[in-house]
Amino acid sequence: MSNPDSADLAAARIGAIRQAAEQGDAQAQYELGHITARGEGVTRDKIEGARWLRKAGEQGHVDAQFLLAGLYLMGDGVAQSAPEGVEWLEKAASKGHADAQYLLGLMREDGDGCDIDPTDAARWYGQAANQDHAGAQYRLAQMKEHGVGCEINLTEAFKWYRRAALQDYPDAREDLLELCRAHPDLPLPVSELLDGKGRS
Repeated sequence: MSNPDSADLAAARIGAIRQAAEQGDAQAQYELGHITARGEGVTRDKIEGARWLRKAGEQGHVDAQFLLAGLYLMGDGVAQSAPEGVEWLEKAASKGHADAQYLLGLMREDGDGCDIDPTDAARWYGQAANQDHAGAQYRLAQMKEHGVGCEINLTEAFKWYRRAALQDYPDAREDLLELCRAHPDLPLPVSELLDGKGRS
């Protein structure tokens, strides 16, 4: 007797996910929403995908909340709504989702879909930066250097530029070197900035 082929196995897996989702399992709802929105093994249906992601998000599933935020911000499978997108981003960010924290920081800094609030932007960047999000580390360093949304703190700017540079974030190394050339009193010589042995 032959084993079921891969298509049969995939169909069985999707069937099991759907059954669990219909029974209220948040992880299954997230998975079903994700594969339905992308058309992975099922007919692509962005509206149905968004519906399942919302069910998972309403149960506190952080990855579903983040994906749902993106759908609302782009109007993909749902009516575009920046306020609702921001609301879902805040839910995910408050649960520690680093990408949500970073994106929320960008939106608060630039006023993209919400009011400009540099102080709140710096707060979200800080939370993501502490989770080693290189983009957040770089943006936080810029804010610390120039006093946007926070007081100028060149030592902190140095630290965050360096941590972003150690992750090869674009422009971080150049900005770090420029900062040190402009402020030779900063804690480490330029030659030690990127060797991984100095202070983090």
